[in-house]
Amino acid sequence: MKPADGRLFPFGAMACRFAVLASAQCTPDILRSRMMSPRFSSLFVSAAAVALLMAVAPPAQANTAASFQRDLVEVLECRASPATVEAVTTALRGARYGTPQERPAYLHGWGFIRSSDEEGTTTFIDMPAALTAHGITTHRLLADDRGFSIPIDAAQRARIVSGNGLWLRSSNLREPFQVWSAPAAAITPSAPGAIVVSSDGEGYRVGCDYPGPMREVRIPPRLRETATADDMGAALECRADDAAMRRIANLWERVSELSPLAWPDNVSAVAEREYHADGQEMPVMVVTLEQPVALQGLPAQSLVLAYGGYFAADMGDAPLRAVLDAAGLGAADRQVEGYWRREATREASSGHTRVRAISVIPTDSGAVLAGCMTSEVRSAN
Repeated sequence: MKPADGRLFPFGAMACRFAVLASAQCTPDILRSRMMSPRFSSLFVSAAAVALLMAVAPPAQANTAASFQRDLVEVLECRASPATVEAVTTALRGARYGTPQERPAYLHGWGFIRSSDEEGTTTFIDMPAALTAHGITTHRLLADDRGFSIPIDAAQRARIVSGNGLWLRSSNLREPFQVWSAPAAAITPSAPGAIVVSSDGEGYRVGCDYPGPMREVRIPPRLRETATADDMGAALECRADDAAMRRIANLWERVSELSPLAWPDNVSAVAEREYHADGQEMPVMVVTLEQPVALQGLPAQSLVLAYGGYFAADMGDAPLRAVLDAAGLGAADRQVEGYWRREATREASSGHTRVRAISVIPTDSGAVLAGCMTSEVRSAN
């Protein structure tokens, strides 16, 4: 259940594992290119691409501090037109990278501080005059690959989340660890933008998700087709075909590599976790779903990908006996290590045989994992 060197099974390799199971090539070069998520070094760099791609009329010049601030508030409150977003972004990009003498009068005294960490780059923008957006008065803006935002505290976060009906998506893989956004069904094509709240170290920030080129490139085209509930149920029961396994691989790559804003609609959380079974550690990645999938009629809302090709569900409160009955496993299927396993399919191809087995693993914590264990057996010459 654990690799020989004790390391967590890398999620890039997990995606590769699914690619292999789905009969797709997965060389190191292909893997590196597949696992490269679309990132921009900063909003100011990506704005150049946005300006080229947006088919809009030339924006009017914001020639006073008051009119520029009104435009900026519209951007921050997610109600700006594409032309206004472009005008504000272009002005602030020019101020960030130009000399103070080249700045328009309404940007004199603005400060720009670039902070970089492992996850990306944020530019902190300090304004000499405060503005008010979302009912919050601030002297500071933040700009990164997610757009413009302002810092908020926990009480302000709770008010904005509740007042706009935002849903929480959480991850312990990378910042932001928490994102509150509108359900996909609630976002209308005619709306200028959608409010997004996210964690930011020890605090929070509120910004926007605007339609257009940056939203369109968020999900690479090859990952846009993702797993359905039927796909996941079939995979748990060892009856998924190669196409379904590729869609599941897409789901796993999206939740492990991309922003929560790019996750499939049914995913609410993703986390690294360790289960313990028969004294051994089982490092896994767990995906929590908004709506459950079914394993032979038993509902499950947490999907587990473990080292070595084990795709399973954490069966929650379901008792072990009920899970075994649903999986069709009995005393003859119990292994000496304390789990149950029965071969479901065996497919031979050149040089190896792929074996899929239904398995149920009771963990030391009382949780029961049930799903499909896939292994590759080298064929005899």
